[in-house]
Amino acid sequence: MYSVSRFKKKTLALLCAAFASASVSAQMVEMADNELSKISGQAFINLTTDQNAGIDYTRVNLGLNINTQLNIRKLELGRYDRAGEAAGSSDILINNFALGTVNADDTVNPFQINDPYLEFAYNGNEVVGVRVGFGESKGYLSGDISSLTGNIPIKIEGTARPIFAAANIFEDILLGLAGVTVNTRLQADAGLVTRNGNADSIRATQSGLENGQKLTCSDCNLAGFTDALLSLFASNGCKVLSLATCFPLSNFKSLPVGNLSIVDNPNTVAIEGAARGFFLSLQTQDVAWRDRDSNAFRTAVAGAFLNIPNYRDENGNVVAPIRLDFEQAFNGIARQDTCLGPATVGC
Repeated sequence: MYSVSRFKKKTLALLCAAFASASVSAQMVEMADNELSKISGQAFINLTTDQNAGIDYTRVNLGLNINTQLNIRKLELGRYDRAGEAAGSSDILINNFALGTVNADDTVNPFQINDPYLEFAYNGNEVVGVRVGFGESKGYLSGDISSLTGNIPIKIEGTARPIFAAANIFEDILLGLAGVTVNTRLQADAGLVTRNGNADSIRATQSGLENGQKLTCSDCNLAGFTDALLSLFASNGCKVLSLATCFPLSNFKSLPVGNLSIVDNPNTVAIEGAARGFFLSLQTQDVAWRDRDSNAFRTAVAGAFLNIPNYRDENGNVVAPIRLDFEQAFNGIARQDTCLGPATVGC
């Protein structure tokens, strides 16, 4: 493996070569002192360093605000034999991966990225990890998800109507005793789980309510009383009574990252409603990366790791990066069009 010095030199050389290959037409023009005094700015690229538990970090910050729509036929990272996992499986495998969507008239709804960066982690002279991250991100992430390794919390919130539609008569009675109607708004926290409802952060194929996770009421007048009765509806073995609470990741073809209902303010640099802390990393050992939102360190297990964590909004509230309603949770999410032209997938 390259030494840190050689690794950095090669990376910087590649970056310089990329910029040098661009077609540029410019002329040096002298500026007067009074003109210069009116100008302020920041370098397009800057480097920052960090240290934690014997690991040193160098981050290449790119002063960019990006709107993109991209498609990748197959995003596969970390394919190797891993103890306890199926032979031939991968840490991350998403077919027909895409960021952003396309409308029927071929106009684009871009995936928005603010403050992207590239970061290296090294132990002595050995590079042990690299990650690509976004300070802020918002838009649709699409794909046929086969397996995920990482941290991806999901908030499920909406009216109880889909729950009543899936419940039997006995469960309808229990919901009624809890004061829940078809219009009552309920919520639950979900994430990556096994088929039995245990938390699963490595090569997960299911998403849902972890064992012990309960439905709670978000708009009840007698919240304490209602929540006490709703404690009967704790998930166990991927079920709440007879209701399924875990679903294949492949059911969710397009996931909304951030709050897409919030319109961006063109007068601010920030992306309104954006999720914070999104990163994709590769590491040869467990590596703790600094969270760009909370400033705390989050451990990514060895291999490939996708992190889309909870974050705090402008009011200081903890927000899940992906929010679904119960209809979407139970029935899945259809894929948004991500291709220009007649194809909607696989372009």
